[in-house]
Amino acid sequence: MSIQANTISTSAAKTNELGTARLVAVAFAAAMLFTVGFANSAAIHDAAHDTRHVQSFPCH
Repeated sequence: MSIQANTISTSAAKTNELGTARLVAVAFAAAMLFTVGFANSAAIHDAAHDTRHVQSFPCH
């Protein structure tokens, strides 16, 4: 019974860590998108723009 309880506890901890990692990744991606997308620097904005074109992502 102890092994089963330990397995469930470990599984719940991994699920919680995975959820946290996903949240951090989404927040980082959103921050990068808005920072680069609205940057005043033409070089940074153009690099992001070209990257979208390379990935066949329509941006205009």
